[in-house]
Amino acid sequence: MATITSCTTRESLLPSDDRPLNAPTIAIRSPSARPPETLAGRLIALLDAPCTPYETLDEGFARKERELGAMFAALAAGEARAMRFRLTACKAGDELANKFARLSLERRARLLVLLLENRGRPADDGV
Repeated sequence: MATITSCTTRESLLPSDDRPLNAPTIAIRSPSARPPETLAGRLIALLDAPCTPYETLDEGFARKERELGAMFAALAAGEARAMRFRLTACKAGDELANKFARLSLERRARLLVLLLENRGRPADDGV
């Protein structure tokens, strides 16, 4: 008869700080603090913006998707690739990637395809 000498439990697989593996970590910013004036800051502000009083939730999120799509379409090809990588990697503490991940699967997929297919504006040669 075989005896079990060790047992792996769910708890033994957790990191030492008791967070589940691959749990998203969201950077916390004071609600009164404005995002930085960068592309990421503008995207975060758009994702954080509430729906207008005259919009349903579906209309509000459809508007956000259109606005995100317009911002993504304005990126150069290299910027679009970098943004797609950032949004799919979803690193711990990346506020933009974590907020983007909260969109519905269908909206995220459409926006990521837009980034993938982005041929981009011509790169600025500094001339």
